[in-house]
Amino acid sequence: MRKTEPEYYLPVENLLDLIYEHYTENNPVEKNTVAGKAAKAKEKELEEWLRELDGMERLVEDYGGQIPLWEKIMDRQGSVCCVWEKTAFEEGLKVGIRLMSEVYSL
Repeated sequence: MRKTEPEYYLPVENLLDLIYEHYTENNPVEKNTVAGKAAKAKEKELEEWLRELDGMERLVEDYGGQIPLWEKIMDRQGSVCCVWEKTAFEEGLKVGIRLMSEVYSL
C-alpha cells in the first residue's frame, strides 16, 4: 500500500476530505431536525436584516449575471458556514480516532 499513492479527485485532497464528501453526499442535512429548524430560522433572520439595510437592493455581479447585494452576501455567508462545517466534521473524526486509539491501548 505504501508504494501505491492514492488518487483523489477535486475538491478531495486527502482521506478526510474523501470521508466528508462521501458522508455529505449520502447523508443530506435534514431540515426537520431541531438543529436544522434553528439554523434555518437564524438564516432567515439574517436575510431579513440584510434586506432592511440601505443599498442592499443594489445589483452586483454574480457568475455573469446580476443579483441583489443582500443575496450575494447570503451566498458568501453560506460558503463560510460550509467551510466551518467541514472543518468541524474533520476535527470530530480526528478526536474520534484519538479516542479509539486510547481506548484500545488500555
